[in-house]
Amino acid sequence: MKKYTREDLLKICEQAFVSEDKWHDRDSEDAQSRLGECYVLLKDGCEFEVTYETDDHLCETDEDTIWLYTYSKGFGYFDWGGQKEEKHFYLPTQKRLDEVNGNDWY
Repeated sequence: MKKYTREDLLKICEQAFVSEDKWHDRDSEDAQSRLGECYVLLKDGCEFEVTYETDDHLCETDEDTIWLYTYSKGFGYFDWGGQKEEKHFYLPTQKRLDEVNGNDWY
């Protein structure tokens, strides 16, 4: 399984943005919004971790989908010294993007 770097993930994010006229699913808007948030957190240098294996085998990166967590300094971190905020995202793989040829990947 490919080990994704920050640069790999940023490139995938940039390619995965799809104009609204190409959306084809009721969840496309949410997928695009989450993609944007993931891109910004990666671009800003926040810590991240790609999920390759899980105990329940859910949300594991495979040939179609990259699953990852980001960790960022949010509200609690600054206000009371709490932990970084953890957010869960999914991205399409390059294979998936290639298959849809610039159309909606969701």
